[in-house]
Amino acid sequence: MNDSTIAAISTPVGHGGIGIIRLSGPRAIDIALSAFVPKRLKETGSRPPLDHDSSFQPESRRIYYGHITDPATHRIIDEVLLFVMRSPYSYTAEDTAEIQTHAGLLVMQSILDLMINAGARLAQPGEFTKRAFLNGRIDLTQAEAVADIIRASSETAIEMAISHMSGQMTRTINTLKDQLFDILVLMEAAIDFPDDVGDTGQAADLAERLDPGILSKMNELVRAYAEENFLRDGLKIAIIGGPNVGKSSLFNRLLDRDRAIVSETPGTTRDFIEDSLVLMGIPVILADTAGIRQNAGALERIGIEKTWQTIAASDMVLLVVDAGFPVTAQDQERFSQLNEKKAILVINKMDLPETDIRFLVPPQWADVPCARISALRNSGIDALKHLITNIAFASLSGRGNRIVPNLRQKKLLEKSISAVSAAAEGLRGNQLLELASIDLKSAIDTLAEVSGDNIEPEVLDAIFSRFCIGK
Repeated sequence: MNDSTIAAISTPVGHGGIGIIRLSGPRAIDIALSAFVPKRLKETGSRPPLDHDSSFQPESRRIYYGHITDPATHRIIDEVLLFVMRSPYSYTAEDTAEIQTHAGLLVMQSILDLMINAGARLAQPGEFTKRAFLNGRIDLTQAEAVADIIRASSETAIEMAISHMSGQMTRTINTLKDQLFDILVLMEAAIDFPDDVGDTGQAADLAERLDPGILSKMNELVRAYAEENFLRDGLKIAIIGGPNVGKSSLFNRLLDRDRAIVSETPGTTRDFIEDSLVLMGIPVILADTAGIRQNAGALERIGIEKTWQTIAASDMVLLVVDAGFPVTAQDQERFSQLNEKKAILVINKMDLPETDIRFLVPPQWADVPCARISALRNSGIDALKHLITNIAFASLSGRGNRIVPNLRQKKLLEKSISAVSAAAEGLRGNQLLELASIDLKSAIDTLAEVSGDNIEPEVLDAIFSRFCIGK
């Protein structure tokens, strides 16, 4: 249990109806009461009493109406509600107090200053949730889910976070750990008592239980990250093509607002521009990139290099071409360099007279999804949006509500998979059971880190530093 008491403003900074100052720690309630004057029903008159009642002891899980006043000057700061929750029945499993005030920045900061002057210290980012983890109220996957809910930009992302917050990831990991531990027990029994274990301790049998048995379940979790993580972190889409084909116009149409500069001058976009939107529940991170061409100046070449970096980091590419020109060698080259990237061919400027449309889809592109649009006339944009979401959802069909790890969890799973694979290979190769058991212990320890067991303090600090102050 931490012996310090922390305080922070827990609501976004700005003007609003309600603002919350949160305290947690052994002196949280006493510090809140040092500036709180309860309003009693028997009192009359518009002005509350200004003396603090030292005999006032609020009950846990009750709400009290009153005023926050400066103990030194008796100046009223604001009319408030005080929430009190005593350990262990609170978010942090510590004594906590929450002061609901009007959400003016000056008022909230004045109350926070009173709390600091009374003995609290300013909370670090994520420290309330970190204390909930350290005090055993939640595990690390649930703590990370709190941050995911705060950052969620779609209903699907919220659903995934709620799944983790309910403990599904931890239950899955614990099941895998238990299964590995059962095999480890058999291995160690076979080492110590080879004549008593019987067939269940034979190396081939143990290897089969590891691979494909347990490994198939672990690999499924890693595949879930590869196929569905965009639902949480966003589908990264790069708009690419030659100069002046309408990439920036398409970027603006998809966002439904003017975000990028549109000009008939080639090379206007020299750096990539990112913005976000939501398509049918999918959070999308859209990037408008510099036009790719051979005869580019030095500054433009830097932008083109960034374009290729953006393509490499993207989940999907929209290759934009001009309907008024036949396919070029550069178009062919751009497409060939996309490798296995999901791609949509976007034929822009379909508002041209039919006699001026010269672009024909090459035979080798016949299987590439295609959208015909006019960014200028806002024609075909809805069909393109549906095509994007259909391709994104294609990998999800029939999979149900899978548990999807985040990046940290996926890396730990991959590390554990490597150790389990090594153990299985060693068993099949008649390796000493002692060596295979070392790999299995490593796999179990690594899985334990997913839920926060045996995790390094530096890793914890890095995880909770991503939180906002007050959570």
